[in-house]
Order: sequence, then structure tokens, then C-alpha cells
Amino acid sequence: MNALTAALRLPVVLVRYRELLGAFVRRELRARIEGSILGRIWPVAQPALLFAIYYFIFVKILRIPVNDQLAPHGTEPHAIGWRATFFLIIGILPWTVFAESLNRGTGVVVGHANLIKKIAFPSELLPVYQVLVYHVYFLIGFSIVLAVEAVVNSGLPLALAWFPAVLVVQMMFITGLAMVLSAANVFVRDVMQAVPILLTFWMFTTPVFYDPMSILDAAKASGNEDAAHWALNAGTAMHFNPMAILIQIYRAIFSYGRIPFPLVGLLKLALVAAGVLWLGYAYFLRSKGRFADEV
Repeated sequence: MNALTAALRLPVVLVRYRELLGAFVRRELRARIEGSILGRIWPVAQPALLFAIYYFIFVKILRIPVNDQLAPHGTEPHAIGWRATFFLIIGILPWTVFAESLNRGTGVVVGHANLIKKIAFPSELLPVYQVLVYHVYFLIGFSIVLAVEAVVNSGLPLALAWFPAVLVVQMMFITGLAMVLSAANVFVRDVMQAVPILLTFWMFTTPVFYDPMSILDAAKASGNEDAAHWALNAGTAMHFNPMAILIQIYRAIFSYGRIPFPLVGLLKLALVAAGVLWLGYAYFLRSKGRFADEV
């Protein structure tokens, strides 16, 4: 069967081996908490502590500017810091799950060489389970953000109903890239070393810690034409950056109607994610027959 045609059967494969996939995810989650003092508390404590750190550093010390259009509801002085914190954390959470999934997913096939060599099993489950593990942490962190949001702003935005669709698109995109990188790393081990560098570059070209529109407004107000030109070009380039679009969608969810939900952007990103997953899995299928000889 042609790899491109066989790649369309990924949902069937995942359903068929769902118990094995679940076992991989549970084992990985257990391994992360065994031997630690706080144990099961860490998945909750870590994002909560990060939330507090971001609030203190970026809001209280650096006083990062945030475009009012993207801010949650509230205009009181004490709410300004919370707006900036939500703006930052809503960008950081999806980026973290993206970067960690790819960093760990790249070496997952090589790291399970004993399984690849000794038994016949669906090796495509390896990058998928890594992506799922980090999405468990993502959902925990997101739940904490929602809890704080509900208390600070006395409610949650209606656009939150779009979250399941956004989450599925996000997982499709990350899984497709993880498939490509994990397979490529079997044959060229330099991929494992290159991925963190590429992700660092990608992060600074994605509005994780900043808002180009806020920089543009500030540059125009100060008369800094160079900064205004950079911000304008950065905003244009981000239309071609899937992660920038994804973060924009998450921030639109928490805008409380200040900006319309970018449904067209979500549909475009869904098409890109589906294409990346399809082609990534097709490449994985074409490569997996040689894994045992290479690992």
C-alpha cells in the first residue's frame, strides 16, 4: 500500500492500539513522579509556581506592555497585572507543550531501540504517546489558568467553547512534526542536536513573550520608526507561522469579546495541521521498515 494512502489510517491504528498507547502514557507519567518528594502534587504545583513567577518578573519588574484588545475583562488598576499575566501564560502554555513534545519526541524511537529490535509493534505509537504525555501537563496548567481566571474576572469567556477544537488541531500539528523528527533522527542523529536550536529561533519569532501590536503602538507614540517597521513586519510574518496563529487563537479565546474569534485562522491552521500529520505519518511509515537496522 502506498505510504500516503496508508497514512490516512492513523486514526484506525490509534483506536486499535489504544490500550497499549494508554499504557505508555501511564508509565511515563508514573516515571515522572516516582522518587520525588511531592509526587503527584508536581503536575499542579509546577504550572502554579510558573504562573506566580511570570506575574512577578514580567508584570511587576519588567512591566511588559499588552495591547488592550487582547486583555481580559477589567479596567481597574489592580487588574492590569493580571491582564499581562494571562497574556503571557496563555502564550507560554501552548509553546511549552509544543517545544517539549518535539524535544522529547525526536529521540523517542532511538530511545526505545530494544522494542524496535526485539518485537514487532506499531512504532508510530512512540511519538504519539510523547505528545499525549505533555498534553496531560498542558491540560493541568490550563485548568489552573481557568480557575484563576474565573476568580479574578468573575467568570469565563464564552469563546472557551472553541477550546476542544483548538486542542485537537494543536495535537495534530505537533504529532505530525514529532513523526517526521523521530523518524529522521534514526538515520541522522544530528537532528536531536539541531531541534533545540531551531526551537529557540522559532520561539523568538513567535509572540510568546510579546505582542507586536503593543510594540507597534509604543513605537509610533515615541516616534521610533525602526521599531515600528520591525513590529509591522513581524506582525505580517506571523500570518505564516502556525504557532503564532495558534497562540493568537488562544489569546482570542480569553479576550472576552474584545476581538472576534479568528475562525478563519482556525480553519486554515486545521488544514495545515492535517497536512503536516498526514505527510509526517507517511514519511514515518516509509522509514519504519529500516528502523531495526539503524537503531
